[in-house]
Amino acid sequence: AFSFEAVADLGNAMRDLEAAGENVAGLRAVRFLLTTGTRRMEALTLQWGAIDQKARCLRLEDTKSGRQTRPIGRSVLEFLGSFQPENAKPSDYVFPSAASKAGYLVGLPKVWARIAKRAGIVGVSLHGLRHWFASAATEMNYSELTIAGSLGHTVKGVTARYATAPDMALLAAADRFA
Repeated sequence: AFSFEAVADLGNAMRDLEAAGENVAGLRAVRFLLTTGTRRMEALTLQWGAIDQKARCLRLEDTKSGRQTRPIGRSVLEFLGSFQPENAKPSDYVFPSAASKAGYLVGLPKVWARIAKRAGIVGVSLHGLRHWFASAATEMNYSELTIAGSLGHTVKGVTARYATAPDMALLAAADRFA
C-alpha cells in the first residue's frame, strides 16, 4: 500500500542498488515513473525531443488516449538534465538500452522486481507506481480533476482540446507531486 514511508524505502533501496551496480537506466526510469505518473511504455519510449523544458511538459505523440501534453515538475526536469547527454538527438531515447534492438530499455520489470524486493515492497507492479503517484496527489489534497490532468486521463471539453501547454495549476501540482 502507498505511503510516503514506502516511497522513502524505495529511494533508499534504489541508492543501495545503484552502489551495487544495478542498471542505471532502469533506476532512472523507476524514479521517472514515480515522479511523473506516466505509464511504463510512455516513459520507456520517451525521446529527448518530447521534453519541452520551456513549457515544463512532455509532448507525447502516442499514449493510450492519443497525443497528449503532460505537465512535469521542475525537479523532474532537473533530474532529466542531470543525465541528458550533451550530444543527445531529439530521437534518442531517454532510457536507452545497450542490448535491445528496440533502442529503449526493455528489462524494467526485472529491475523493478529487484528494487521492490530490496525495499520490502510486495504486490506493487510498475503500473502500481502510477497509482502511487495518484495516491500521493490525493494525500496532498489535490482535486480529482487536477490528478486526472496530471495523469493524462482524457478531459472532455473544447478548451482541453485546444490547449497546447499545461495550465499553471497543473504545473504547480506537478512541482509538488515530483
